Amino acid sequence: MLKVITDRTAIKKYSGQFNKKFRPFVDQEMKIKIGHQGASFPARVLWSTELDMWKFSKVVKDVRYWNAFGVGKPGTAGILSIASEINFPWAQIDRKTGGAFAEDHWGNVFVIHRGKIGGGKKGVGKSLFEQNYRGVWSLMEDGDAISQVAVIGNLKSDRFALQTAQFVKKIEILKLSATTSTQTEMDFSEMTFREELTGSATPLAEDEIAAACDHDLVVNQLASVLQLRKIKIGNDTESELFTVDVSGNRISHIFEIVTDGRERHVMAAIGKLLMQASTVSLNPHPVLVLPQDKTGCYANELQRMNIAVIDFHWEKGRATFRGMEKIKFD
Repeated sequence: MLKVITDRTAIKKYSGQFNKKFRPFVDQEMKIKIGHQGASFPARVLWSTELDMWKFSKVVKDVRYWNAFGVGKPGTAGILSIASEINFPWAQIDRKTGGAFAEDHWGNVFVIHRGKIGGGKKGVGKSLFEQNYRGVWSLMEDGDAISQVAVIGNLKSDRFALQTAQFVKKIEILKLSATTSTQTEMDFSEMTFREELTGSATPLAEDEIAAACDHDLVVNQLASVLQLRKIKIGNDTESELFTVDVSGNRISHIFEIVTDGRERHVMAAIGKLLMQASTVSLNPHPVLVLPQDKTGCYANELQRMNIAVIDFHWEKGRATFRGMEKIKFD
C-alpha cells in the first residue's frame, strides 16, 4: 500500500522536482488572466505545445504549493479557466488539498489526487470524480486512515509530464460531461475512441502501480498511430481499444495492452482477449500489445492461439510500435 509523505522538507523537495519535470516541454511563457473562485488575476503561465497544456505555479508559504493547469493554448484576450489543480500541502496531511506525494516500498514517489475537483459548475465535485474517473487508482496509508486515491504519475519517470497532461485532459473531459448531455446510443459509423475511458476504475496492487502509470500513454499513442493510418477505432468500458470495419458494421480487431510484462499480467490479458473474441459478434481478431523484450517469450503460444502481437519500446518519452505491418486491418 502507498504511504502519504508528510515531512515538510520532503514535500518541498518533491514539489521542486514536480515543477522541473515540465521544463523540457515549455515552449513559451505567456501573460494572461486566470479565473479562480469567482475572481481573476494576472499571471505568467507556461505553455507546452507537445503536452497541449498550460501550467501556473505559486508557493503560498506555510499553506500549500499551488499548481493550476489548463488544456489548449491560451488566447491573448479573455480569462482562462482552470481545468485541474494539483496542489500539495506545506507539511503534514491536509485532506482539503487535492494533491499529495506518496511512496511505495521500492522507493518510487508518486503524485496522487484525492478527487477534489471544482470549477463552480453544478455536478462538478468529488462524487463526479470518484464515480467516473478511470486511470490508476490505489489505496494509500493516509495517516490514521486508509484513502482511495488516483495516481497521477511516477515522479521519477521520464514520462511524468506526459502522465500529468493525460490526467489534466481527463479531468477537463469529466467536467464537461457534467454539464453536457452524452449520447447513449451510437452505431459503428459514429463510434469514437474516448481517452477518458482508458484505465481502471478499481484500486491496483502496490507492485502494479509504477507500470500502470504508463499504460494509458501506450493505449493513447497506439490509438493515434491507427488514426493516422485512417483506421476507424473505438473503445468502451469493456474494451480499451478496438478497430471497426465500417463497411461490415462490425468490430474487426480487439486489443489488450500490457505494460507490466510479468507472466500473470500477460496471461490475464490473453485470457481476456480469448473471451472477448469468442463473445463479440463475428469473432474479431485478437491483438496483444507487449513490451518489446517480452514478445519472444510468448511468440509460439500466441501464434497457436491466433493472437497477433504488436510490441513497443520507449523512444524520447513516446511508445514506438513494431508488428503492425503484419496485421490486415481492411
